[in-house]
Amino acid sequence: MVEFIQDWVKQVNQRTDLLPSWRERRLNVILQVGNHRIYMYIDQSGVHLKTDQQENGLNLIHLQSSSTIMKTLFMGEQKLTSLPQATIKVQGAYRNILFIESLLLLAK
Repeated sequence: MVEFIQDWVKQVNQRTDLLPSWRERRLNVILQVGNHRIYMYIDQSGVHLKTDQQENGLNLIHLQSSSTIMKTLFMGEQKLTSLPQATIKVQGAYRNILFIESLLLLAK
């Protein structure tokens, strides 16, 4: 799963058409797949993978699900807000959830 996310980050950062969306806000994202946690930070310069949660929790989104569900999200095949709560746990401000959802859908 980590390699899949790393590849997604590289692809997204190469897309200059997505940069205006990133300028809107800074987000800290925690992906939890099983016992694995992946920390990402999104700002005006792109998407960055972090080794741990280095930001203070401002604009934090926490997504917890199986690797299958995470892959469908990051491949842009599924809307984050349309997934049943039984398949994914989502925490964060609704506007930030919509922002990450739009980035996932546009990045496909």
